[in-house]
Amino acid sequence: MIGEMSLAIFFAFILSLLLLASNASLVSKFDTNNTSTPSTPCNPIQSSRGKKLETTNVLITGNSTISSPKRTFNLGFVSPGGKSSWYLAISYASIPTPPIVWVANREKPITNLTSTRLEITAEGKLAIIALPSSTVWQSTNTEKARRLLLEETGNLVLLSAKGLIVWQSFDLPTDTWLPDMNITSGTSLISWRSINDPSPGLFSLRINPQGFNEFELVYNKSAKYWSTGNWTGNAFNGVPEMTIPYIYKFHFSDPFMPSASFWYTERELDGGLRPPLTRFQVGVDGQLKQYTWTQQNEYWNMFWSQPENQCRVYGLCGNLGVCNSTSLKPCVCVSGFSPDNDHDWESGDYTGGCVRESRGLCEKSDGFMEVGVVEFEGAAIVPFVGARSVCERTCLSNCSCIGLFHNGKTNLCKNLYGSLLNLRPLSSDSTFQDVLYVRVPKEGIVRKGVSKYVLLIGSIGGSVVLLGLVAGMLLIFRKRRKNGKGVQGDGVFPGLNLKVFTYKELFTATRGFSNKLGHGGFGAVFQGELLDSTLVAVKRLERPGSGEKENVEAPPSARGAGDREGEKAEKWFFPPYAAQKIIEGNLAAVVDDRLGSAYDIDEAQRVALVAIWCIQDNEEMRPTMGMVVKMLEGVVEVTTPPPPKLLQALVSGESYHGVQIDSDKGVSIGGDNAGVYSFGSPSSLGNASSPAK
Repeated sequence: MIGEMSLAIFFAFILSLLLLASNASLVSKFDTNNTSTPSTPCNPIQSSRGKKLETTNVLITGNSTISSPKRTFNLGFVSPGGKSSWYLAISYASIPTPPIVWVANREKPITNLTSTRLEITAEGKLAIIALPSSTVWQSTNTEKARRLLLEETGNLVLLSAKGLIVWQSFDLPTDTWLPDMNITSGTSLISWRSINDPSPGLFSLRINPQGFNEFELVYNKSAKYWSTGNWTGNAFNGVPEMTIPYIYKFHFSDPFMPSASFWYTERELDGGLRPPLTRFQVGVDGQLKQYTWTQQNEYWNMFWSQPENQCRVYGLCGNLGVCNSTSLKPCVCVSGFSPDNDHDWESGDYTGGCVRESRGLCEKSDGFMEVGVVEFEGAAIVPFVGARSVCERTCLSNCSCIGLFHNGKTNLCKNLYGSLLNLRPLSSDSTFQDVLYVRVPKEGIVRKGVSKYVLLIGSIGGSVVLLGLVAGMLLIFRKRRKNGKGVQGDGVFPGLNLKVFTYKELFTATRGFSNKLGHGGFGAVFQGELLDSTLVAVKRLERPGSGEKENVEAPPSARGAGDREGEKAEKWFFPPYAAQKIIEGNLAAVVDDRLGSAYDIDEAQRVALVAIWCIQDNEEMRPTMGMVVKMLEGVVEVTTPPPPKLLQALVSGESYHGVQIDSDKGVSIGGDNAGVYSFGSPSSLGNASSPAK
């Protein structure tokens, strides 16, 4: 009996070894990076009946991931925006805030990650399974897959037992186009719904389905709003940038035929360097954008986008939304209307458009709000000749009428039906003279009229008060400069609580300016000691036009050193130093030394030029905030601006008045080009002023 039991145990042991060997052979086919579960993707799983063990190919559970061979890409479950919706996605690895380039279940998010896994089913399909047995998503291959591989290109492939590709993610792109990804007449890139919602949006990029000769951006799979132009053999005639030898090679197979397909590859760089990471993306704003990763600055540089004018994106602002491409938020609603979905608008999806603030429709008391001269698309037009009053009566008699255009010179009326899309204000000198009037509740017109009147009165009154205050401050300031009374008798700046020293006090503190620390472009720097034993550094201006003896400039902290060079002393008072270096074109000297070589000089130049544009003397020359963003992102070329008077004054040392700030123990003063800064403060720029004693 014991012998039979021993024999049974021996056979069971042999069977276990065979099962383990089988599992090990499967493990070798997968590359996983899993810190929370065993590295093998093939685990024995207890069946729901609990009667026997069934071997399945579990690839990912929880936060585990699968990486490409060189760890450029990861496959795993992600939650955009940190919300409770999870998606199986491919994203860049080892990049801060890695962009997602492909999503499997973009229309069916996972709500419980702990009970979800990715596996290859018994039928050989890749599937997302929500326990106990619900299939959230699965691949569409008809031939059974035996292996999974995440390639270095970002392509997720399923391989048959013979090593043939039976399914790949490149055939089912989402919003991102990677090198080596083939776009055919049957595939397209579709934008996300919003920045945190990968479900399909309304904008897509596709090959023209009629001529198969160009790419086009379309709204809602129908309205084309941009195209590349015809293929010429080596480029599209509407994309001249393609003719410039750069990091890409473009390939168009079977153009002008239904079997057309297009892809791009990366060129080999000199010296065997690896090309930078790159991608094209159809954004939630409907623009096609090209990004390249700058490893030095860890930054995605967006240096090409179409259409260049964001307001040329069809339907971007939805019904009755007005587009302004120079604003950070490009869309606003027509007066009397508000966003249809506030959450969507806050997340960057404006396509839902605007609705009446009063939800009532087709009321007898409706009226019309003047919007102005605008471009539009989308609405059906019924034109006829008549006075504006006739147009309004005709529109009010039909509940489907949403507004009208009227030309006061020709009496041409156009009643509008449907949706008003792509509203773009036209300039006052435009030859288009049709004024848009939108149908709104009558009380909305009264309310808007009153608010405009109140706003006008408030603006005028506020402007008068502000101008009065500014004029008064200028008069007081000029009087104090003229009389040498820039400070109160107690030696404290009013409202700033900053101590002011006389020339005699500084002369005594520095022992007659005897202990020289260094010399800069604006004068010599001397060490001194105040009556309370606080060590200070005092800069004595020596430039022409800097004033008499009382005009003493003090740099920020000297950090206790007594042998600083003139260049360092000059840098202690940063605004004039920065101004001088910018005008000289020496931008590298302005960049923080602590960055070392970890910065892009072209980016530094762009930032400096944008800063100078923003302080132009003529306010009309200053860019809007929307334009500033585009300039900083490199979308708009930044030309060299004229040097404003402020920079010239800083460089010449004339008429610059300001109070600098220092550490908690330090003393800061300000006056006619005078300031004192204590030794040992934490920063040459400082961030806390010291109260007077």
